[in-house]
Amino acid sequence: MELLFVKSKTFQSSILSLILLVLIGSYIGFSNLAYSQDSSYTVNNPAIDGKPTSAVVNEKTNKVYITDFFGGRLMVLDGHTNEVLETIKVVRTPFGVGINPETNMIYVGGEFANILSIIDATTSQEIKQVELEDPYDIAVDYSRNKIYITSDRQNSVYVIDGTTNEIISSFDVLIPCGIAVNPITGMVYVTSESENQVHVWDGNSSKEVSIIRVQESPRGVTVNPSTNMIYVTNQESNTISVIDGSKNILVDKIKVGEIPRRVIADSKLNLIYVSNQESSDISVIDGRTNKVIENIPVTEPFELAINSESGKLYSMYYGSGLSIISKPTNLITPLKQFSQGVEPIDVKCPDGFILVLKISNQHPACVKSHTAQKLIERGWANSTDI
Repeated sequence: MELLFVKSKTFQSSILSLILLVLIGSYIGFSNLAYSQDSSYTVNNPAIDGKPTSAVVNEKTNKVYITDFFGGRLMVLDGHTNEVLETIKVVRTPFGVGINPETNMIYVGGEFANILSIIDATTSQEIKQVELEDPYDIAVDYSRNKIYITSDRQNSVYVIDGTTNEIISSFDVLIPCGIAVNPITGMVYVTSESENQVHVWDGNSSKEVSIIRVQESPRGVTVNPSTNMIYVTNQESNTISVIDGSKNILVDKIKVGEIPRRVIADSKLNLIYVSNQESSDISVIDGRTNKVIENIPVTEPFELAINSESGKLYSMYYGSGLSIISKPTNLITPLKQFSQGVEPIDVKCPDGFILVLKISNQHPACVKSHTAQKLIERGWANSTDI
């Protein structure tokens, strides 16, 4: 192969130019696909070294924290580029994870290690371990700095003070699984799979205020704090139960795909996403009408996390990896933006791409970070984003 590159400098230059054109051309092809109006959502499956299990998002920093159940670590994903920034060693068999975006503290439950690991996300250091049997699902009330953790082996939900990092109380729920909290009202919602119930706990008075009957095998639960509506997945009924949080009453049920596992709300757009593992899709529900408006094909979706600021949805299952679902913007290609009078430095790129400016004429292009690095090294482009 080396003989092909010693014929002449002109030949070498031509080859380099061809490579650069292919690199840029690959972006153009992707961007046309990403902006296609034929599909409301795009699905990206980045290569992740490990087995993504569950995740939380800090919308303030646009970082995603993903547990690796078998690797005993926390992967930190850049929410803009979709690349892993670092990994943090945590407790053995980490599953549930929660975050307080106000304090930037992360809570990771070692399901079979019987330990809650508390991580300072600013320093990426573990600051404390709390002994707690079988920690599973985690919900954080960032307004009151309280952390709620389910333990099905103990039939309990533990409450931790985020200031002292100590267990301050617990309450009983038979086989608790999913948990969610409304940071505005302080109400906590816990599903009981075996009893087909949702327990409502008042975090202000530390009292149970209601038990709501739902359908078969409720697992996931989420709150839209903007509307005070609660959504519950019923795995064996293939439905979503809708609860009015102001009255603690069941107001609707929605038919979704097969074996719905988890549910999460985009509070800004009032859209509800449901992971249907058996039918390998994610149902999109309009929170205003409680109607399914789309089903997004995703391989074995299970756990869900969302960044309501960017609109990105994260689906993961340790058997099938990580999927990043996004709703394409109405952005047009970089050169089209430029031709319409947008300054090169102000050109907008889709998520996962960064802006570079061609040195010869300052024309903009949007490329992956590794491609940008190569273009800069070769003296083809400049960027202020690397």
